[in-house]
Amino acid sequence: MDIKEIFSQLFSSYGYIVLYLYFTIDTLGIIIPSKSVLSFLGILIEKNVLEFFPVLITAISGSLTGVSLGYVIGRRIGSPGLKKYGKYIRLQPEKLLRAEKWFQKYGLPVIIISYFVPGLRNIMPYLAGMSGLHYYKVILFSAAGVFLWATTFIYLGRFIDHLWEIAR
Repeated sequence: MDIKEIFSQLFSSYGYIVLYLYFTIDTLGIIIPSKSVLSFLGILIEKNVLEFFPVLITAISGSLTGVSLGYVIGRRIGSPGLKKYGKYIRLQPEKLLRAEKWFQKYGLPVIIISYFVPGLRNIMPYLAGMSGLHYYKVILFSAAGVFLWATTFIYLGRFIDHLWEIAR
C-alpha cells in the first residue's frame, strides 16, 4: 500500500480531521515531513481529489492549535522547568536568560521565518511562551507564517503535478 492509498483511506474515513490532527501534532514537535505532505496535498488538489481552501484552512487551524498548546506549555512549564532541570542538559540560567531576551527582541519576525526552517518551527511556540511574548502577537505572526508556508508548499505540489503532466 503506498502513501496515496493510505491517505485516501484515512481521509475517506475521517475527513479533514486527519489533516487537522496531523498539523497540530507536527507543530508540537513530532518531526514529520510536513513540507512533503503539503506538496502531496497540492498534487491531490491539482488532481481534484481535494479542494484548496479546506486544505489551507485545516493546515492553518491545526498549526495554530499546536502553536497555542506549545505556547501554554512553554509559558507554564518551560522556563521554571529549565531553570530547575537545565543543569542536567548543560543549560545554565545565564544562557536561558540570554535566549529569552533574544527571543523577546527578535521573536516576532523569527516566528514567520521559522516555518521555513526545519526544526525551528517546532520549538518556536515553546520559546515564545517562555519568553513571555503576548499570546495574541504570537498567534498573529504564526498565522502569517503558516499561511505563507502552507500556500507555498501546496502550490509547489500543484506546480510539480502540472510539470509531471507536461512531461508525460
